[in-house]
Amino acid sequence: MIDRLIDRLKDMVQSCNINFLFGSGMSAPYLSTLWNLETLLTDLHNDNTLEEDEKELIRVSIYKKFFDDVIEKNINIIQNEEKSQKVSESYQNFFSYINQLILHRKNSLLSKQVNIFTTNIDVYIEKALEEKGFEFNDGFSGRFGLKYDLSNFKKSVYQSSLHYENSFEIPIFNVLKLHGSLNWKIENDETKEIIGDMSLSQISKVQKSNTDFIKVNNSDTLSNLKNKRTPTPNNQEVKNFKKAYEKLVIINPTKEKFKDTLMNQTHYDLLRIYANELEKENTLLFVMGFSFADEHIRELTVRVANTNPTLQVIIFAYDKKAKENIEKNIIMSKVMNNNIFIESPSSKEDCDYVYNFDTINKKIFKKQILDKIGVSDE
Repeated sequence: MIDRLIDRLKDMVQSCNINFLFGSGMSAPYLSTLWNLETLLTDLHNDNTLEEDEKELIRVSIYKKFFDDVIEKNINIIQNEEKSQKVSESYQNFFSYINQLILHRKNSLLSKQVNIFTTNIDVYIEKALEEKGFEFNDGFSGRFGLKYDLSNFKKSVYQSSLHYENSFEIPIFNVLKLHGSLNWKIENDETKEIIGDMSLSQISKVQKSNTDFIKVNNSDTLSNLKNKRTPTPNNQEVKNFKKAYEKLVIINPTKEKFKDTLMNQTHYDLLRIYANELEKENTLLFVMGFSFADEHIRELTVRVANTNPTLQVIIFAYDKKAKENIEKNIIMSKVMNNNIFIESPSSKEDCDYVYNFDTINKKIFKKQILDKIGVSDE
């Protein structure tokens, strides 16, 4: 059935509201995926055998690992560091394909807005859209003092001819970052107003407080980390790093992430927008680089799929194993309308590709959609 669905994509995109859900797999391999980070933090939270200062040391050491593997590298992204460019090109190609698709859709009644929902906190999306010169809305308004407000979303953009009075709507990408972003900053603790931090200044502040803690490896369990917790670094260094790190406006990947974060209200408001968009009649949701391990997004997506039979959710799994994991996370037997589909590369031995960003761009958006519609991506 999924093969027939893929074949119909060129027709479906003409008449559907288009949404995307990006996970950490889209910014790999330059930025690390989340390995077992959530499990470690959750197990640590539930552990009753450690003193509070011991817990704090392990927690900060896990944050340090996340900072080193994902957060700090974003400075290289905005500085166009060579190693970050391969992923940046994949994002730019994707937006070029989708921009062409929206421009050439035959249905003039549909809005030319595309929603990009993402749990990624990195700046790849905004950087790619800016470099391509496409219109996008990241929730900020203003010039000298960028302020974030959800009311800024859903604004259409029209362009007028220089010589005639006719105007036409141009594509615009709404970028909705469900877990916060590294280019967000809290202006002050009282108002908790989010402002733009386009220079990523808070990352630099965390770097200044950087020090050596417990070395965390991708395969570590909490038991491993307990055994590694000596020698203990200076307690003040632990406090300094934690204080600077927790000023980043992001949600840490742990089941306890919503209890003490400044992102609470914004996160749930963004999830409400996500649900509202999926509830619209004739809606497409493409899911890429996302495993549905996040229970809030998973349950919300399945719930809406069960109440809106006109919603079509197409998930691209990296390989056969990733597909099996996604099927377990979603529990496909709970999908009542048979409108969630998981596509993965063939399991045959001669299959020479996986569904990374480049493969999805070329095999789906270029070959299955643009080429069949007869649109050049140039």
